[in-house]
Amino acid sequence: MRANPLPVLLLIASASAAAPDKEAIDKEAIKELKSYYASLPTPKFPAFDESQAMALVTLPLACVDRPQSLPEQRVDYLWVHDTKAHLADSYDKTRAFYGCFDWHSAVNSTWTMVAVLKQFPRIPVGPLIREKLKEHLGKSNIEGEMQFFKAARNFEVPYGYAWLLRLYAELLTWDDPEAKTWAQNLAPMVDQFSKKLATYYKDLPFPTRTGMHPNTAFSIYLLLDYTEIAKDTALRDAAAQTARRFFSHDRGCATSFEPQGTDFLSPCLAEAQVMSKVLTRDEFRTWLNGFLPPLYSQDFKPLTAPIDVSAITKEDLQAGKSHLIGVAFSRSMAMADILRMLPPDDPRVPVLARLATINGWSGFQALTEAGYYGSHWLATYAVLCTRSILAAEANAVK
Repeated sequence: MRANPLPVLLLIASASAAAPDKEAIDKEAIKELKSYYASLPTPKFPAFDESQAMALVTLPLACVDRPQSLPEQRVDYLWVHDTKAHLADSYDKTRAFYGCFDWHSAVNSTWTMVAVLKQFPRIPVGPLIREKLKEHLGKSNIEGEMQFFKAARNFEVPYGYAWLLRLYAELLTWDDPEAKTWAQNLAPMVDQFSKKLATYYKDLPFPTRTGMHPNTAFSIYLLLDYTEIAKDTALRDAAAQTARRFFSHDRGCATSFEPQGTDFLSPCLAEAQVMSKVLTRDEFRTWLNGFLPPLYSQDFKPLTAPIDVSAITKEDLQAGKSHLIGVAFSRSMAMADILRMLPPDDPRVPVLARLATINGWSGFQALTEAGYYGSHWLATYAVLCTRSILAAEANAVK
């Protein structure tokens, strides 16, 4: 037990008219945490070996060349509208991210292929991955993308933009001749996106707190690694200052309202996740104490139990079903990132670690249950989640 008790543990006194002394409350709350931890199941998080990587990377490989369907809202990215809507001529030479259901999913699927091949250079599908990356990240493809985005207004801002920057960062950290070429091809587009995002965050009047793509906290989280790797201080400052401006005074997040029917993020955990990146360790611990309810409480319970999607069978609900599968991965990832910013002796650390494993395991169990609605993007979040879990484990043994 630490010498200085955690302020968050004092929350249990809120319902008591005559609160006992501070030390007694802390002891009782720590006892509650230990009891809760002992009650949790103990699934084993899947190993991220070449076999697992192979299973995951086949999903983006199956969708990167599958052209996106005609969107309900007119977007002239891939489709030409004249007498009849049709795919643009030579789109495979003038577009890079035309597959995988939608633009941002094509980008993050490309990131997944890069991440897997970088870690497992001898994976059997390695030559195929290289072929796809060469086809999609060619110079003419990126130049076509840039031409489109010059007049695309806020198409894919901020989520898709953040994923492109993350893809670029993944290439920058890969010691591979072809990766250097692909990064060079992407660099002008990255510069274009970085400047637009910096302006976007500076001008943003209020955050979006949804569990979907426009979530402000999560888009900032996605791009922060890029800003460090690429030394993009202008975007780093704009994004971090925006996170502090919107979230530093937040208290008592409404975890009991989660999830909504089409969420793939936990709004509360996504906010805590990005704040773990922009605050110092001491600042973050103090902020987290007032932001999340006790982990053993009824208010936090909705974020702990895997979401049962087995009853969702209608075709028109499969997209939402895939999101609810994905929320397991994003919760797991966020919990792993949060616990890395807490002191090792913080009694919440083992609980968050166990809950991260439970959520991540449930995501893997349901990975293929939504068909193409899920397979076109869920592998990306499985890899992201695995990385956060492994980073948390590595941090624990230091």
